[in-house]
Amino acid sequence: MRDILDGFGWLTTADNWWGKNGIAVALGEHLRYSLYALLGAAAIGFPIGLFIGHTGRGRFVAANLAGLWRAIPTIGVVGVLFDWKPLTLWPVLVALIILAVPPIMLNTAAGIDSVPPDVRDAARGMGLTGWQSLWQVEVPNAVPLILAGVRSAANQVIATATIAGFVGLGTFGVFIFSGIGTRQYDKVAGASIGVITLVLVVELLFASLQRLIGGRATRPL
Repeated sequence: MRDILDGFGWLTTADNWWGKNGIAVALGEHLRYSLYALLGAAAIGFPIGLFIGHTGRGRFVAANLAGLWRAIPTIGVVGVLFDWKPLTLWPVLVALIILAVPPIMLNTAAGIDSVPPDVRDAARGMGLTGWQSLWQVEVPNAVPLILAGVRSAANQVIATATIAGFVGLGTFGVFIFSGIGTRQYDKVAGASIGVITLVLVVELLFASLQRLIGGRATRPL
Protein backbone atom coordinates (compact mmCIF):
# COMPACT_ATOMS: atom_id res chain seq x y z
CA MET A 1 0.00 0.00 0.00
CA ARG A 2 2.86 2.36 0.80
CA ASP A 3 4.38 1.81 -2.65
CA ILE A 4 1.06 2.68 -4.29
CA LEU A 5 0.76 5.91 -2.33
CA ASP A 6 4.38 6.74 -3.15
CA GLY A 7 3.57 5.98 -6.79
CA PHE A 8 0.74 8.50 -6.80
CA GLY A 9 3.11 10.99 -5.21
CA TRP A 10 5.73 10.42 -7.92
CA LEU A 11 3.12 10.65 -10.68
CA THR A 12 1.65 13.91 -9.41
CA THR A 13 4.97 15.66 -8.76
CA ALA A 14 5.26 18.47 -11.30
CA ASP A 15 9.06 18.22 -11.57
CA ASN A 16 8.74 14.64 -12.86
CA TRP A 17 6.61 15.70 -15.81
CA TRP A 18 8.87 18.03 -17.73
CA GLY A 19 12.17 17.71 -19.53
CA LYS A 20 13.40 15.25 -22.12
CA ASN A 21 13.14 12.39 -19.62
CA GLY A 22 9.86 13.52 -18.09
CA ILE A 23 6.50 11.84 -17.81
CA ALA A 24 4.98 14.04 -20.53
CA VAL A 25 7.49 12.78 -23.10
CA ALA A 26 6.96 9.16 -22.03
CA LEU A 27 3.19 9.60 -22.24
CA GLY A 28 3.46 10.95 -25.78
CA GLU A 29 5.69 8.04 -26.81
CA HIS A 30 3.34 5.53 -25.22
CA LEU A 31 0.32 6.90 -27.06
CA ARG A 32 2.17 7.31 -30.36
CA TYR A 33 3.59 3.79 -30.41
CA SER A 34 0.22 2.35 -29.43
CA LEU A 35 -1.52 4.27 -32.24
CA TYR A 36 1.03 3.11 -34.82
CA ALA A 37 0.57 -0.50 -33.72
CA LEU A 38 -3.22 -0.28 -33.82
CA LEU A 39 -3.19 1.23 -37.30
CA GLY A 40 -0.82 -1.48 -38.50
CA ALA A 41 -2.93 -4.23 -36.94
CA ALA A 42 -6.13 -2.77 -38.41
CA ALA A 43 -4.54 -2.65 -41.87
CA ILE A 44 -3.89 -6.40 -41.58
CA GLY A 45 -6.76 -7.70 -39.48
CA PHE A 46 -9.67 -5.67 -40.85
CA PRO A 47 -9.47 -6.78 -44.52
CA ILE A 48 -8.94 -10.41 -43.52
CA GLY A 49 -11.89 -10.26 -41.13
CA LEU A 50 -14.09 -8.71 -43.82
CA PHE A 51 -13.18 -11.44 -46.28
CA ILE A 52 -13.84 -14.24 -43.78
CA GLY A 53 -17.12 -12.79 -42.55
CA HIS A 54 -18.43 -11.97 -46.02
CA THR A 55 -17.46 -15.18 -47.78
CA GLY A 56 -17.48 -17.62 -44.87
CA ARG A 57 -14.16 -19.00 -46.09
CA GLY A 58 -11.09 -19.61 -43.95
CA ARG A 59 -12.86 -19.25 -40.60
CA PHE A 60 -11.41 -22.43 -39.07
CA VAL A 61 -7.89 -21.71 -40.32
CA ALA A 62 -8.03 -18.09 -39.17
CA ALA A 63 -9.26 -19.04 -35.69
CA ASN A 64 -6.48 -21.57 -35.24
CA LEU A 65 -3.81 -19.25 -36.62
CA ALA A 66 -5.06 -16.49 -34.33
CA GLY A 67 -4.68 -18.83 -31.38
CA LEU A 68 -1.10 -19.61 -32.37
CA TRP A 69 -0.47 -15.93 -33.07
CA ARG A 70 -1.64 -15.00 -29.58
CA ALA A 71 0.69 -17.59 -28.08
CA ILE A 72 3.78 -15.84 -29.47
CA PRO A 73 5.58 -14.17 -26.54
CA THR A 74 5.72 -10.43 -27.18
CA ILE A 75 8.99 -9.90 -25.36
CA GLY A 76 10.51 -12.77 -27.37
CA VAL A 77 9.60 -11.09 -30.65
CA VAL A 78 11.16 -7.84 -29.48
CA GLY A 79 14.34 -9.64 -28.42
CA VAL A 80 14.75 -11.50 -31.71
CA LEU A 81 14.02 -8.49 -33.92
CA PHE A 82 16.09 -6.16 -31.76
CA ASP A 83 19.17 -8.21 -32.65
CA TRP A 84 18.38 -7.51 -36.30
CA LYS A 85 17.31 -3.87 -35.97
CA PRO A 86 18.84 -2.55 -32.73
CA LEU A 87 17.80 0.82 -31.33
CA THR A 88 14.86 1.15 -33.73
CA LEU A 89 11.15 1.16 -33.09
CA TRP A 90 10.39 -1.63 -35.56
CA PRO A 91 10.84 -4.59 -33.18
CA VAL A 92 8.41 -3.07 -30.71
CA LEU A 93 5.84 -2.19 -33.37
CA VAL A 94 5.98 -5.65 -34.95
CA ALA A 95 5.47 -7.28 -31.56
CA LEU A 96 2.53 -5.00 -30.72
CA ILE A 97 0.94 -5.54 -34.14
CA ILE A 98 1.18 -9.31 -33.67
CA LEU A 99 -0.62 -8.86 -30.37
CA ALA A 100 -3.39 -6.67 -31.81
CA VAL A 101 -4.24 -8.44 -35.08
CA PRO A 102 -6.25 -11.42 -33.67
CA PRO A 103 -8.97 -9.48 -31.79
CA ILE A 104 -9.48 -7.07 -34.70
CA MET A 105 -9.60 -9.86 -37.28
CA LEU A 106 -11.84 -12.21 -35.29
CA ASN A 107 -14.29 -9.57 -34.16
CA THR A 108 -14.56 -8.11 -37.66
CA ALA A 109 -15.32 -11.57 -39.04
CA ALA A 110 -17.83 -12.24 -36.25
CA GLY A 111 -19.48 -8.87 -36.80
CA ILE A 112 -19.97 -9.42 -40.54
CA ASP A 113 -21.14 -12.98 -39.94
CA SER A 114 -23.70 -11.78 -37.37
CA VAL A 115 -25.64 -9.75 -39.94
CA PRO A 116 -29.05 -11.48 -40.25
CA PRO A 117 -29.60 -13.42 -43.50
CA ASP A 118 -32.82 -11.51 -44.22
CA VAL A 119 -30.86 -8.25 -44.19
CA ARG A 120 -28.43 -9.69 -46.75
CA ASP A 121 -31.36 -10.96 -48.85
CA ALA A 122 -32.98 -7.52 -48.75
CA ALA A 123 -29.73 -5.96 -49.95
CA ARG A 124 -29.55 -8.38 -52.85
CA GLY A 125 -33.22 -7.74 -53.59
CA MET A 126 -32.42 -4.04 -53.89
CA GLY A 127 -29.88 -4.89 -56.57
CA LEU A 128 -26.74 -4.27 -54.52
CA THR A 129 -23.62 -6.09 -55.60
CA GLY A 130 -21.65 -8.15 -53.11
CA TRP A 131 -19.18 -5.30 -52.64
CA GLN A 132 -21.95 -2.75 -52.17
CA SER A 133 -23.77 -5.02 -49.73
CA LEU A 134 -20.59 -5.44 -47.70
CA TRP A 135 -19.89 -1.74 -47.28
CA GLN A 136 -23.41 -0.32 -47.25
CA VAL A 137 -25.18 -2.99 -45.22
CA GLU A 138 -22.92 -5.52 -43.52
CA VAL A 139 -20.18 -3.24 -42.18
CA PRO A 140 -22.60 -0.68 -40.65
CA ASN A 141 -24.45 -3.51 -38.90
CA ALA A 142 -21.17 -5.04 -37.71
CA VAL A 143 -19.72 -1.82 -36.26
CA PRO A 144 -20.45 -2.67 -32.59
CA LEU A 145 -18.52 -5.95 -32.78
CA ILE A 146 -15.76 -4.42 -34.88
CA LEU A 147 -15.32 -1.66 -32.30
CA ALA A 148 -15.26 -4.28 -29.57
CA GLY A 149 -12.30 -5.91 -31.30
CA VAL A 150 -10.45 -2.62 -31.70
CA ARG A 151 -11.23 -1.81 -28.08
CA SER A 152 -9.77 -5.12 -26.91
CA ALA A 153 -6.70 -4.66 -29.12
CA ALA A 154 -6.16 -1.09 -27.89
CA ASN A 155 -6.23 -2.16 -24.26
CA GLN A 156 -3.75 -4.97 -24.88
CA VAL A 157 -1.41 -2.76 -26.90
CA ILE A 158 -1.39 0.08 -24.37
CA ALA A 159 -0.74 -2.32 -21.52
CA THR A 160 2.08 -4.04 -23.43
CA ALA A 161 3.73 -0.97 -25.01
CA THR A 162 5.87 -0.75 -21.87
CA ILE A 163 8.21 -3.26 -23.54
CA ALA A 164 9.63 -0.30 -25.48
CA GLY A 165 11.25 0.76 -22.22
CA PHE A 166 12.98 -2.60 -22.02
CA VAL A 167 15.06 -1.68 -25.07
CA GLY A 168 15.40 2.00 -24.16
CA LEU A 169 12.81 3.42 -26.54
CA GLY A 170 10.69 5.36 -24.11
CA THR A 171 7.07 5.00 -22.90
CA PHE A 172 6.15 4.42 -19.27
CA GLY A 173 8.21 1.24 -19.53
CA VAL A 174 11.40 3.29 -19.16
CA PHE A 175 10.38 4.28 -15.64
CA ILE A 176 9.32 0.74 -14.77
CA PHE A 177 12.52 -0.94 -15.89
CA SER A 178 14.85 1.79 -14.64
CA GLY A 179 12.96 1.96 -11.36
CA ILE A 180 13.34 -1.77 -10.81
CA GLY A 181 17.06 -1.55 -11.54
CA THR A 182 17.63 1.32 -9.12
CA ARG A 183 15.05 0.17 -6.55
CA GLN A 184 13.01 3.34 -6.98
CA TYR A 185 9.73 1.58 -6.38
CA ASP A 186 7.75 4.81 -6.23
CA LYS A 187 8.72 5.34 -9.87
CA VAL A 188 7.72 1.77 -10.76
CA ALA A 189 4.36 2.13 -9.04
CA GLY A 190 3.74 5.58 -10.52
CA ALA A 191 4.48 4.44 -14.06
CA SER A 192 2.28 1.37 -13.59
CA ILE A 193 -0.55 3.60 -12.37
CA GLY A 194 -0.02 5.75 -15.47
CA VAL A 195 -0.41 2.72 -17.76
CA ILE A 196 -3.52 1.52 -15.91
CA THR A 197 -5.02 5.01 -16.18
CA LEU A 198 -4.38 5.09 -19.92
CA VAL A 199 -6.10 1.72 -20.37
CA LEU A 200 -9.11 2.87 -18.36
CA VAL A 201 -9.39 6.14 -20.29
CA VAL A 202 -9.26 4.32 -23.63
CA GLU A 203 -11.81 1.79 -22.38
CA LEU A 204 -14.13 4.64 -21.41
CA LEU A 205 -13.69 6.37 -24.76
CA PHE A 206 -14.51 3.23 -26.73
CA ALA A 207 -17.50 2.47 -24.50
CA SER A 208 -18.78 6.00 -25.09
CA LEU A 209 -18.22 5.66 -28.83
CA GLN A 210 -20.17 2.41 -28.94
CA ARG A 211 -23.08 4.06 -27.12
CA LEU A 212 -22.85 7.07 -29.43
CA ILE A 213 -23.29 5.00 -32.57
CA GLY A 214 -26.22 3.23 -30.96
CA GLY A 215 -24.55 -0.16 -30.96
CA ARG A 216 -24.77 -2.61 -28.14
CA ALA A 217 -21.38 -2.99 -26.45
CA THR A 218 -20.22 -6.50 -27.13
CA ARG A 219 -17.74 -8.49 -25.18
CA PRO A 220 -14.54 -8.92 -27.26
CA LEU A 221 -13.58 -12.37 -28.44
